[in-house]
Amino acid sequence: MSSRASTTRHSAMKAPPPAKLGKESYSINGTNNATKSRRASPRRDKKMALQQDVDKLKKKLRYEENVHRALERAFNRPMGALPRLPPYLPSATLELLAEVAVLEEEVVRLEEQVVHFRQDLYQEAVNISSSKRNLRENSSTDSHHSIPPKNEQQQQQQGKGNEMGCCSSNSAAKKGRGSSSSAHNAHNTVQAPVKRVVTDHKPEKLMDPRKLKLVDDNPNKVSEDIVKCLSSIFARLSTKRKNHNSSEYDPYGIWADFGRRDVGQYKHLCVIEADTINLDRTSNSLFLLHKLKILLGKLAAVKLDKLTHQEKLAFWINIYNSCMMNAFLECGIPESPEMVVAVMREATINVGGHLISAITIEHFILRLPYHSKYALSRGLKNDEMTARSKFGLELSEPLVTFALSCGSWSSPAVRVYTAAQVENELEAAKKEYLQAAIGISANKFAIPKLLDWYLLDFAKDFDSLLDWICLQLPSELGKEAMKSLDRGTKTQPSTQIIQVMPYEFSFRYLLYIQ
Repeated sequence: MSSRASTTRHSAMKAPPPAKLGKESYSINGTNNATKSRRASPRRDKKMALQQDVDKLKKKLRYEENVHRALERAFNRPMGALPRLPPYLPSATLELLAEVAVLEEEVVRLEEQVVHFRQDLYQEAVNISSSKRNLRENSSTDSHHSIPPKNEQQQQQQGKGNEMGCCSSNSAAKKGRGSSSSAHNAHNTVQAPVKRVVTDHKPEKLMDPRKLKLVDDNPNKVSEDIVKCLSSIFARLSTKRKNHNSSEYDPYGIWADFGRRDVGQYKHLCVIEADTINLDRTSNSLFLLHKLKILLGKLAAVKLDKLTHQEKLAFWINIYNSCMMNAFLECGIPESPEMVVAVMREATINVGGHLISAITIEHFILRLPYHSKYALSRGLKNDEMTARSKFGLELSEPLVTFALSCGSWSSPAVRVYTAAQVENELEAAKKEYLQAAIGISANKFAIPKLLDWYLLDFAKDFDSLLDWICLQLPSELGKEAMKSLDRGTKTQPSTQIIQVMPYEFSFRYLLYIQ
């Protein structure tokens, strides 16, 4: 017993002390923690660096957003107001914006001048047309076909005052507007009588809700139906409803100097001239006149805020042509160029509650680009500014030149334009008008005055315009035109072989009757 106990105590005395074992274990754990800490440190540093980059990007994003808002305010401001720019914008940007502001003002001023110059050109064309007409009358014992001998009626007209002026004044009074001084002066020069068509467009009848339900609410459909209705009314009032035969009809008077040729689709059109209107046929159009009242009432209530570019384009072309045709029904069929221009200046139509003139539709809705809607120039009237900002196209469309008819002899034909096919329809209108209006001979080339007025819409200069015209003509006719130009330009400048046909303002409509 004693020996075993001694052995046990001896073995216990040789065992490693617990304290020493605990110290070794602590050293191992400390080493592991330090290793983990060293490994975690790069990750923390990388995370902090990424966070700093994110903060910098957020700060840069906020700066860019502020710059964007500042630039947006600068470019969308009303013309005439200086841009309010924050000082933190780069100096180069501030200088550029100031320069842009000045240039924008100049562009708007020039656009307004273009509109006024075009109106002056219209007046000049009227004067030329009237002079040529007077020369023809003086050199012939027979009266011109558009002014029948009605001396007694003319004397009555002179005693009562010009009927066109009275018609325009009465029409304007019903609409709450007076005649402009320029239109009044034009009216005072008119000596020929007009043929009146009683339409009785009273607002209270136009807006009858029970009648309006019969008409489609779609703005484009309304505009299409109005053009169709007006075209049918004119066709029924005319004593020459049948289309001309291609071998006998020259729509723009080019055969005399350039020889007979195919005028294309224009040989199928219904031709309405002042001397073909027979007011005794009004009874044949009572239903259409009644329908027209309903359609115009519907037009006064249309909503246009959701139309696409194509829908706006087709709609406003139809409305311009409708505005002019309806004005002739209200004011009378003009028998002199001066009367056509007088109606052109005074023609208005109610669209969605806005009384808009034909001139405003052409020059401030269809021809001016969308960016001009911010213009607030002193030279513009309130209705022009409203029309430009509320209804203006996103992009101007030069091809409307071949679609708008003011009822003059030199105007293109009237057709119905649809939103789904308006671009194709404008292309067709362009090609068909050029085929009928361009004169080509061995060494001469004639273009209508309409193209001379709007040359820069289609080419950079006169020579480029001629090349452009040749490309628009049918294949064989285009080749003939190119040969004519090549032969002529070999011996003389292109300006000497080109003849610009004068614009004629005598009343006439060329209609596509469906």
